[in-house]
Amino acid sequence: MGDAAATTPLMLTPGVILSTGLELLGFTKARQKKVRRAKNLSRFHSHYSSDPVVYADLIHKLQTTTNPAARIDLSTLDKEKFIHYFFMAIHLLACYPTENEAEATFSKSIGVCDRTWRHWCWDFFLPKIAALKPEVIVWPDYWDNPDRDVGEDDSSEHIEEAVFIYTVDGKHSPIQEPTCSTFEESRGYYSHKFNGPTLNYEIAIAIWFQQCIWANGPYRAGKNDIGIFRHRLKARTQQARDESGIKHRGIADKGYRGEREYLSIPTSHDSKEVRDFKARALTRHENFNGRIANFDCMDEVFRHKGSVNKADPDDETFGLVRKHGLCFDCVVVIVQLQLNNGSPLFEV
Repeated sequence: MGDAAATTPLMLTPGVILSTGLELLGFTKARQKKVRRAKNLSRFHSHYSSDPVVYADLIHKLQTTTNPAARIDLSTLDKEKFIHYFFMAIHLLACYPTENEAEATFSKSIGVCDRTWRHWCWDFFLPKIAALKPEVIVWPDYWDNPDRDVGEDDSSEHIEEAVFIYTVDGKHSPIQEPTCSTFEESRGYYSHKFNGPTLNYEIAIAIWFQQCIWANGPYRAGKNDIGIFRHRLKARTQQARDESGIKHRGIADKGYRGEREYLSIPTSHDSKEVRDFKARALTRHENFNGRIANFDCMDEVFRHKGSVNKADPDDETFGLVRKHGLCFDCVVVIVQLQLNNGSPLFEV
C-alpha cells in the first residue's frame, strides 16, 4: 500500500498552481480574490512566463517520465518544499534575478538563503527539466505533408517532388564577455547582431503541426547558421528523406544560402503564393523564438559562469556555456508545453 502511494504522482490543477505560485510572491489568497482571474493570470505570467496549465503539465511529466535523469520521486521529498522550490527555479528562468534578488523575492514565503536557492535551482530542478528535452522536442516518425500543391521556386528536376516540412532559424542570446585564454577564442563569441558576445542555437519547427522538432546548441556566435545546419540538421534531414522516400526540405531565411537541395529561401523568383507561404512560415518561427526570449535568462546578458577551476579562464567560460545551454533546454521544453496546452502557434 505504501509503495503504491509512493509512486502515485502528485496531481496539481492549474488553479492550485496559480494560487500557490502567486502566494509565494506575496499575493495572498485574500488579495487574489479581490481581482479577476485575468489579473491573477497576468501577475503569474509576469513572474513565471507561462500559464499555470503549462506548469501543471510539467510537474506531471517530471513525476511520470521513464527517464531517470528527469524523474522526480516525491516519496523522498517534502511535497510542499517540492512545489515551492519548483517555482523558485521557474522564476530563475523567467526573470533571471541575481541571488540577492531571488532571496528577497522568496525570503518571506519560503525563507531560502542564497545557498538553498542555488542548490535547488541549478543542481536539482533545472537539470531535471532539461533532461525532458528528448521526449518533448521530438522528430516525428511520420510526416503528414499537405503542401503537395504548393509551388516551388526552384525548377530543377531533382527537387520538383520536394515537400516542405520545417522552418529553421538561429536564436542568439547575449552572454558576459568570456574569459578565454586567447583573443582568437574570445572573438569567436562576437555577434554583429548584438554587438557583443553571444551564443547561438539552432531551432527547427514543424510547419504542419505544433511541434518543435529540433533544438541544437549552444554554438559560438561566430559560427554562422549555415555552418551549424551542416553540422547535424542536414544529416537528419537526409535521414528523413531516406526513411520516407520523400525529398523533405526546410524553409529558411537568406542566411542559409548554399544548401538549395535541402533548404528553400525567399527569392525574387517565387510566385506570390509561395512568397506569402514562406513569409507566414518564417513569421510563425519568429513567434516561437520570441516566446523563448520572453524568458529573461535567454534575453538578458547571461552572467552565471559556474567555474570549477577559478585559475583557468577557459574553465569559467565552459561553465557559462554549460549553464546557458542548461537554461535553453529548460526553456525550449516549457515553450513546447505551451504549444501543447492551449497556446499554439498560428496555422500557416
